[in-house]
Amino acid sequence: MSILLVFPLVMAHIAQPLLIRQIVLYIKAQSELPVYAAYLFAIALCISAMVQAIVPQQIFFQNRRIVGVKGSIGAGKSTLLAAILGEINLVSGKLRLHVNSISYAPQSAWIFADTIRANILLGKAMDEERYKIVIKACCLDVDLQNFGEVGDLSMISDKGVNLSGGQKARISLARALYADTDLYLLDDPLAAVDPKVAKNIFDRCIGPHSLLRGKTRILVTHQTHFLVEADQMILMTYGHIEELLIEQRPTIEPSTDVLETELSDDKETDWVLNTTVTDMNSIVKNETSVDGAIKWNVWLKLFTSPPLRWFGFLLMIIFMFVNEASYDFANTWLALWSDKDEREQRSSFYAYVYLGAICSILIISIIRVAYIYYVMLCGSTYFHNQMLKGILYTSLRFFESNPSGRILNRASKDQQVLDQSLPLALIDTMQYLLLTLGSITIIGRSNPWVLLILIPLVPSVVWLRRFYMHSSRQLKRLESITRSPIYTLFSSSLDGLTSIRAFDVQEDFLNMFIERTDANSRAYFILSSTAHWFGIRLDLMASLLTLVTAVLAVALRHQIDPSTAALSITYCITLTGLFQWAIRQSAEAENFMTSAERIHEYGQLVPESQQTSNESNILIQPAEDWPSRGIIEFKDYTFRYRPELDPVLKNLNLRIESKEKIGIIGRTGKSSLLHALFRLVDQSAISGTILIDDIDIGRLSLDHLRSHLSVIPQVPVLFSGTLRYNIDPFHQFSDEECLRVLEAVQLKQLVRNHPDGLHLLVAES
Repeated sequence: MSILLVFPLVMAHIAQPLLIRQIVLYIKAQSELPVYAAYLFAIALCISAMVQAIVPQQIFFQNRRIVGVKGSIGAGKSTLLAAILGEINLVSGKLRLHVNSISYAPQSAWIFADTIRANILLGKAMDEERYKIVIKACCLDVDLQNFGEVGDLSMISDKGVNLSGGQKARISLARALYADTDLYLLDDPLAAVDPKVAKNIFDRCIGPHSLLRGKTRILVTHQTHFLVEADQMILMTYGHIEELLIEQRPTIEPSTDVLETELSDDKETDWVLNTTVTDMNSIVKNETSVDGAIKWNVWLKLFTSPPLRWFGFLLMIIFMFVNEASYDFANTWLALWSDKDEREQRSSFYAYVYLGAICSILIISIIRVAYIYYVMLCGSTYFHNQMLKGILYTSLRFFESNPSGRILNRASKDQQVLDQSLPLALIDTMQYLLLTLGSITIIGRSNPWVLLILIPLVPSVVWLRRFYMHSSRQLKRLESITRSPIYTLFSSSLDGLTSIRAFDVQEDFLNMFIERTDANSRAYFILSSTAHWFGIRLDLMASLLTLVTAVLAVALRHQIDPSTAALSITYCITLTGLFQWAIRQSAEAENFMTSAERIHEYGQLVPESQQTSNESNILIQPAEDWPSRGIIEFKDYTFRYRPELDPVLKNLNLRIESKEKIGIIGRTGKSSLLHALFRLVDQSAISGTILIDDIDIGRLSLDHLRSHLSVIPQVPVLFSGTLRYNIDPFHQFSDEECLRVLEAVQLKQLVRNHPDGLHLLVAES
């Protein structure tokens, strides 16, 4: 009993040193928490085939501090951030991160086709309180209020084409802030924002008293006045660190009340978070399809396209009938030959005629198939060119409601069906239908009673095919429509691959891809199942014809000679496969024609030049030297992006004299002025006039107007080709003139140092 009382005391005495040791180790571990968020030592990075040393010395990025990075264009600032993200191969040196999570705001904001809310949350759970704070900190509350009742549930087009550059940058920054991570990599997020809003965003989001106080922030910027607030500053030149400035100052931890007071100093808005469950289909403009059968004008345009038109179509029909006639003649001649007596069968005349018939079948078949392919490819090329013309000449508003994946789907998969699958299906349909017709003719000649079964059989087949096509056509259209979101997601994922990996949402995007693939696979599986259902019933009907022919051949064996009976039964057995395949391929061809229908729909897009509401469409032709002075005048000008939206420019009256340099500042409406000058919106959405050298630009053709204006866009675009092609795509200037403009923008040395010079290859964008 005494042992039991003493035992706990002994165990406690033994365990006490161990417990003390664990406490000491814990305190020591806490005291040794990393002071630095990131550590780089003599790293060299692999960029394409070149190895460029980025950081020749060691750098410690201080924890919970603002690190400013500045340098000239091409100095390696974005490359440094990419190295921290692990997007560039490390050739040598050390790079260590003492953080668990990273947020990233890229230099070019990544926006995908979804709502504003989905772009900010990026798969994260909704925290209403933090979401509201982030929205106000990024100055998005005013924009969301302007979007009306929908607010942050407004649909953004692919790549944010219906947003301004500043709005896209602020949404990208809001995404980084909402993630609530340990390290924030901000690649010039304020470049596209006007100075006043940029100052507010810096104070609220990035600065020492901001929402990110207590977080490590690496800020790349050309706006050096913001770097005054940085605790540590890095100057980069040509991939090397020239100067490292570190300023030690006490950390200021303002209270939440201080932050809320600062945020409330600005103008309050009436925007509130929409917490109701909203049907997203009412916001997203879904892809629609046509109901019912394929219109005959689509069929005719496919077969009567340039250059042969109707002559080519009639010649194709002639080739089909000649080929079938030669095939039936060969079989009939063979039956006639086998019906002769033994002496006549040995005559070489029958053999030569039969050999000639077989050779003619071979030659005509080759010509027929090649010619049909030629006609079909002419039609496919015509449809493709019409679609391309429709897309290029339609209004920019078309691209706001149609993601790039939807356009890619029609330009790739639907065009592939038109080039490859549809010609095969149509050739089989025409060939086997004629073979079926020829077989029925041969059978009817040998045993006319068999034709009686066709009276109920043909209407039954026609009814069955019509019943099948009602569902099959719509399923094919559904399969095509559900394929578009896959292309859209794939395209946007490639554009934002760095951000997806930085925010560690690969699994979320993979699940989205699987969901969209499953939706497309379900439609395809049902379509395939209905095709098999249709085929089984066609086989049963065709077998009925064979059964009747065989029974009549036996019943009328004394009235029909054996060779004729054998020929009719042989044709019936062949007919079972021919008939079923001909009807199935005709249905498949009609399903494939939905691709032609979808491409034809884009070919019928209304050109931008015809989207006008002017009472008088009479265009004027100004002088050849217009505009000679460059005087721009807005008169009572009101501008909307779409007729149902609120005006962006309201009753604008402005006169810009010749050779004046005008600076335009403000929160919104800057890019809208350029849209107005280039007439990039439907005329029904504007009122008032714009005069350039006393000429109303609404009375000029779009080609003439835009060819006489020049613009440096907010987001520059480079085309795949040479540098010279991007400078002078129409070959209007000499090499010396091209070098002169490159020198003006300080790029002449780049061309001089490259062996290809002006013919330096440039990648797209």
